[in-house]
Amino acid sequence: MKLQQLRYLLATVENNFNITTAAERIYTSQPGISKQLKLLEEELDLKIFERSGKQLIGLTASGEQVVLHARRALQEVENIKRLSEDKNQVEHGSFRLATTQTQAKYVLPTVLTRFHQRYPNLAIDIQHSSVDHIIQMLLEQKIEFAIASDNQSLHPDIIKIPCYEWDRVILFPQDHELGNLKQLSLEDIASFPIVTYKEPATGNSGLVNAMSKKDLLANIVFTARDADVIKTYVRKNIGIGIVAEMAFDSKVDSDLISYSTRGMLPRCTTWLAFNKNLLMRNYMYAFIELFAPHLSREEVNSYLTNENKSDKTKDSPENESNLPMHTMWHI
Repeated sequence: MKLQQLRYLLATVENNFNITTAAERIYTSQPGISKQLKLLEEELDLKIFERSGKQLIGLTASGEQVVLHARRALQEVENIKRLSEDKNQVEHGSFRLATTQTQAKYVLPTVLTRFHQRYPNLAIDIQHSSVDHIIQMLLEQKIEFAIASDNQSLHPDIIKIPCYEWDRVILFPQDHELGNLKQLSLEDIASFPIVTYKEPATGNSGLVNAMSKKDLLANIVFTARDADVIKTYVRKNIGIGIVAEMAFDSKVDSDLISYSTRGMLPRCTTWLAFNKNLLMRNYMYAFIELFAPHLSREEVNSYLTNENKSDKTKDSPENESNLPMHTMWHI
């Protein structure tokens, strides 16, 4: 068995079993991949792929296990390289992370600027996408860190560290009738069409759950992953907006009124996650130090050793944790 065969296997799986596409992505030939996959099945004496004629259409039950172990094996190979680089204080290469649009635009610029100043020879590759895609990239070891705020449970191979909390804000134009109220309630919100973030793939959003508990219906007429897109449609009077508090700038968004949802909606928790098989480099600890200054290296390591299994998921505004608030966090 060769490492190259395992790389070809993963490339094929990650490209929907299209060997031609996989070959293009990893700069090799389609016949070469086909030959090596066949040799791998013969050596293991296992049927890895389900086939329709000559076409690969999926994995067998055994194939799924082979892929799982192949990912771990290649991760350990990469960890050996990282160990050597750390011992020799090599600080070049790439640092890959994925996050949501809100974190990428409103939280990470200051953090990554300081990180780049400390590690100028380390190329930073930042992607922003849906939480489901971000987690898939972690599982496939295409990124080192993921940063998001979804409360869904993650895969057992993913370590999730809660970092800070934030409230959502309600946005509406200066001349909106909600501006005449001194205090808003969920009932007031339910009276208007809502423009907000796309619902999570699993379960309902905190907004929908909070309204359901009061027998209210959230009239969500438009969703997006980008807070700036949401604000654009609020300005077009499509509906009132609900976005992360850090996405509202009183100067840039001076034509909008912002109202905190504290006490109405549960707080959101932003977390940092990584594959449990990842070997933590010194620069990775340094990034966490910049992103979440209250987290010591010892506390991060406690998650690595399963000593800290805390998940700060909350389902009501009253159930609050001791995590710092984003607005109080000097980064």
